[in-house]
Parts: sequence; structure tokens; C-alpha cells
Amino acid sequence: MKIFAKRTVSKQLNLLKNRLAFKPKAIRRLVFIHDTNLTITESQFDDMCQIFSSEFAAIERVHYNVNKKMLEGVAKPHLYPQSLDWRGCIMADDLLYSVSQQYDLVVHFVDQITLPLVSFSAQLKASFRIGPSTLDNRLNDLVLPPTTDFGEFLSNIKQYFNKIHPNECT
Repeated sequence: MKIFAKRTVSKQLNLLKNRLAFKPKAIRRLVFIHDTNLTITESQFDDMCQIFSSEFAAIERVHYNVNKKMLEGVAKPHLYPQSLDWRGCIMADDLLYSVSQQYDLVVHFVDQITLPLVSFSAQLKASFRIGPSTLDNRLNDLVLPPTTDFGEFLSNIKQYFNKIHPNECT
């Protein structure tokens, strides 16, 4: 059954090969995909948001975990293995809403990589994507060293994101 989902995700990733990524001059919409197994405080999240922009029209935070029970009590949208059906389609309405939106920036702070995470990330409409090197290399425009410490992740973002000139084709 997973074979159909893997084929669908593979097609989604192949569509990203020819995509042109542009660092937006102004970031108005941001989606942050956060692995709930990795600790992050609200002040750290606010610090990250300040790196990109002091004013956002919308910030969306997608909570991700391979164990659905670990997502109980955190705000939706939730991304977990059962979010993807056997055909490779996202099933949850809140995730479908996220996929339908246009974002200036996607930030992945994840440790465990699953097929639903890759599929969801591949379907997001975003101008620029940041994430760890453990994710498929077609998913991110700025690839950072993998880390489970958000402070280190944040310092890597500061170091590398600011060196990219606005609207420079990557």
C-alpha cells in the first residue's frame, strides 16, 4: 500500500527540481514546521520570527510528530504518519488549508523524517525554504546542518540567511 504513496511523493519532489527559489525582500507569511520532540520556547520562536520580519500578516505553525498521541494538547495543524493516505494524499482539512496558501518562507525544524513530512513540505507553495540537510535536498533552498538544539539552529539561520542577497536566484 505504501508503494502508491511513495510514487506520489516522488512525483511531488520531482516537480520541485525545476523550481526557481527567490529570497523574498519582505516576508509577510511564514510557515514553521516544528518537530514536537525538539524543545523550543516561545521566546526562541519569537526571536526566529524577528530575524525574518517584525511584522507578519500570518505565521502558521505546523506541529509534527511520528506519534499522534504526542500531539495531544498542542494547537493544530498536526502532521503525523496517518496524515497521508495510501494514495499519498494529505487527509486533514487543516493541513489541506496550509497547502493551499502561498507563503514567503517555510522553516523546517525537524529531526525524524517521514513520508508525510516530505509530502506535505513538497506540496507547500513557498518562495523560499529553509531546513536541515537530513531532508531531501529538493525540499530546501537553504540547507543547514542537522541539529536538535534550537539555539544552534537559530544561529545557523542568522549566519547564512542574511548572507543571501534579496531575490537572488538560487
